[in-house]
Amino acid sequence: MKPKFTEEIQELLSQSINWAKLEVEYLKLTAAEKLIILVSMMVIGIVVLILLLPAFLMFLFALAQVFIGFMPVAVAYVCVGGIVLVLLGILVILRKQLVINPVAKFISKVLLDNPRNKTRISKK
Repeated sequence: MKPKFTEEIQELLSQSINWAKLEVEYLKLTAAEKLIILVSMMVIGIVVLILLLPAFLMFLFALAQVFIGFMPVAVAYVCVGGIVLVLLGILVILRKQLVINPVAKFISKVLLDNPRNKTRISKK
């Protein structure tokens, strides 16, 4: 034990400051990790969207060609446009289940998941 009470308080204060600095560094690393996950998922989503749009367009043209086999050309393209509008309508009607809930679940999982609670060993 140290002979002076003030030395003990100084040591406790310096350890507290060191602990606070380490907590700030951990917070920075955690924030950076979560930001990287969010940004990388956004980039992947954009790339997938860019790659899927031309493929979807080609499928629509192929569907129109199938319809041309048994109806006039203009009617075939109108039917394909109607199918796209119906799909968009379904997406708008079910936007909460198809878009909002999965995005909210992913973001809350990334931002609110606390890995420190999983790895800490409880001391008894």
